[in-house]
Amino acid sequence: MGKKISIFLTFLAVIFTFMLNGCGGGYGNEGANSVGSVLKKATLVDDIDNSVMLSIIKTKVDPSATDAFGYKAIKIVYRTKDINGKDIDASGLLVIPIATDAYKSYLASKGKSFSVSLVCDNHGTIFLNSEAPSVVEKTNGMPDSTLTTVMTGYAGFAVAMPDYVGYGDSKGAVHPYILKSSAQASLDMIRASIKYMTDNKILFNGQLFISGYSEGGYVSMALAEEIEQKYSNEFQLKGVAPMAGPYDIESLGVYDLNASMKMVYPALLAEVAYSYSKAYSDINISDLVVKPEVFENVPLFGGDYDAVPIHLALGLADLNASDYGIGTHYTNELFKDSFINDYQANVNNPVRVLFAENSVYKWKPKTKVMLIQCTQDEIIPFAMSQIAYNYFTNNGTENTSNITLYPITDINQSNKTTFVHVDCATKAYYTAISWFDKIRKGEIK
Repeated sequence: MGKKISIFLTFLAVIFTFMLNGCGGGYGNEGANSVGSVLKKATLVDDIDNSVMLSIIKTKVDPSATDAFGYKAIKIVYRTKDINGKDIDASGLLVIPIATDAYKSYLASKGKSFSVSLVCDNHGTIFLNSEAPSVVEKTNGMPDSTLTTVMTGYAGFAVAMPDYVGYGDSKGAVHPYILKSSAQASLDMIRASIKYMTDNKILFNGQLFISGYSEGGYVSMALAEEIEQKYSNEFQLKGVAPMAGPYDIESLGVYDLNASMKMVYPALLAEVAYSYSKAYSDINISDLVVKPEVFENVPLFGGDYDAVPIHLALGLADLNASDYGIGTHYTNELFKDSFINDYQANVNNPVRVLFAENSVYKWKPKTKVMLIQCTQDEIIPFAMSQIAYNYFTNNGTENTSNITLYPITDINQSNKTTFVHVDCATKAYYTAISWFDKIRKGEIK
């Protein structure tokens, strides 16, 4: 969750600090994963030559750079499930690094072939369909349009980026926002991506990593749990880096549903209410919000309304007064006092029960997990990462040394946006990708 949080757009140039030879492929094929047949269509969106990427790197980052990965960006259309468990076509972007002939020759001299590790990167909250990964790449093109593209072009990871249900080719479907079921689209995106690489003779070394920021941090946790509990024979999960996600939704609800507190970002809370009312037949939006008619008659979360228009539609902004709805309106201007009071006092409140069921920290990871977050995050409290870390380390995780909590305290806001939550993404991703690289190279066992 967060401010227009297409977080995958915020970290351009972070990855340029990696040394190319240290981060490229070149690892033996450790066994292709078994894959299903969810892949329906693959379309080449971008094909960026190594020399183009190198030119950008030399101009923007490192004049002494001598090599870079080119990449192919593929729009993937695949079959997954919607918010009610019905089959639906969804889309995402798969970005694959292309090594130079010189680098391939170097690896061959070492008795190795160029192979790729796969990162499934789950983006943060977006409201506009134009911010979905496959749409961004098709619209903007060029390698500096998204950080994850740079992650591929410089760091050498293949990256699978689901648009999520509700965006891209599934625009118009309800987005399962902060629901465990949201992980299904990411799971099937991984399957479709591996199928594409297998069909096109791209050497995948079997290593799978998962990352995500904000909403993507939540999806990352849900996805990792799903893989470990149900699909550990299908995937070789090597590392999970959830960043700044709302892992304990029930306690976050206790914090946010406070009639005496102003909402930092109302559109986020509004979408949670809408999503749960669509996912569960016993949750009626009219029981939760002050203006149910707006939710029922205006497609607030259909990919065409950004945050401020959502606030305006809900009466939570006034542009004439320079009020954009950010930290200016009390919670009971969006939610009914009756709902707020019952949620706070009644642990059996239906929404509270469902929030508890959809929280994503009560499991026992076998995979390495690094929880990354800024301590001053004002949208998702740092307590979310601390709660998950405490649970993992105190409740029988087989190897507690696999679990790391990485608090970020020194975020640079010289180019300050509205929130630390947004500005923290760059450093969080830098930390995650550096950690993935060490696991990939065997420096972390």
